[in-house]
Amino acid sequence: MLEKLLSIAASPLSFILLIGIVVTVHELGHYWAGRLFGAAIESFSVGFGGSLFEVRDRRGTRWRINWLPLGGFVKFAGEMQAPSDSRAVGNADLAGCAFHELHPLQRLVISLGGPAANFVFAILALATLAMITGLPEAQAVRVADVQAASPAEAAGFKKGDVILEAGGRPVETGGDVIRATALSAGESVVYLIERNAERLTLTAVPETREERSEAFKVVEKIGRVGLSLEDVDLDVRRPGLLEAAAYGVGATGEAIGSTVTVLRRLVTGLDGIDRLSGPVGIFGIADNATDLHMKQTELSFLERLANVSLTLLQLAALFSIGVGFFNLLPIPVLDGGAAVMCLAEAASGREIPEAIQRIGLTIGLACLIGFAVVVTWNDVTRPGGPLEVLSGMLS
Repeated sequence: MLEKLLSIAASPLSFILLIGIVVTVHELGHYWAGRLFGAAIESFSVGFGGSLFEVRDRRGTRWRINWLPLGGFVKFAGEMQAPSDSRAVGNADLAGCAFHELHPLQRLVISLGGPAANFVFAILALATLAMITGLPEAQAVRVADVQAASPAEAAGFKKGDVILEAGGRPVETGGDVIRATALSAGESVVYLIERNAERLTLTAVPETREERSEAFKVVEKIGRVGLSLEDVDLDVRRPGLLEAAAYGVGATGEAIGSTVTVLRRLVTGLDGIDRLSGPVGIFGIADNATDLHMKQTELSFLERLANVSLTLLQLAALFSIGVGFFNLLPIPVLDGGAAVMCLAEAASGREIPEAIQRIGLTIGLACLIGFAVVVTWNDVTRPGGPLEVLSGMLS
């Protein structure tokens, strides 16, 4: 009975844990950067709304866990005051100086501390996963079949070709080819192949196809060229600490590059805004991933929990990269917007007029609300999403 109850609770707990870890890491980045420069910190909050738990430390900072686990914030004393404002920090119990008294470059470091912490966490998480689950050995990625009338056939691919590079990146496993192709629908992708001991360069334009992920129960629009790759038995090796760390750095860099590609395709119109996802979509992914492992009844309950934990660690790493990148966008109310303000103030030697700051914050907040509405609508209405599930239940 207890095992069944824990299985039911696993999905919402996975979502809360996923959001909580990434948000806490992000805010700790701001917190420790602030501490580095002696800033007084009023509160460190995970979640929004009323407080579920609160404790005050010896520096006067209130550490809070709030009831709505969809974000968090660090409140620095005097953060909303202009540098010319002579008012002191409001709470005499706080240790440190007011935020507006810091040099603009110090405030810049504090603004970038959150995203930096997200990227460092992702590196550590992916390195840990590599040491636990191992890394695949490099292998020859050979073409097993070329679909008729496909972009691959038009490009000149033939059965038996060995793919060495895809999209300018070395190919070590079939997954490298799939990833390079999936993110490039409608764009030219250059492949370096080997055929009969001769190296050739082929160019194909992947077609957009809708494919349903059986693992996450969502329909994705991805690029495909019509290639089938030979099945091979993957050999897995256990990397040492340095190799795992290098893998973590490389994998994080690749994920950031993929995020840049997605943003570029959105800006240029190659992809629509329906590609974006938010908290509802994250919950769906965490729920489906958890459900997939918990249904493996041939494994013991502890083994299933271990598999869920590893999957959540991977999702947390990817989500952390997304949060870090998103917060670097130069939009007021985000860390990137604050960083731009700090750079402008440092370069000009003058504070940004309060009126301009308020206008920027208003525009940034409007953009953020609009973004939240769009991604929530996408998550609810996308194929395999809550609206489709509800319609199926009612029909």
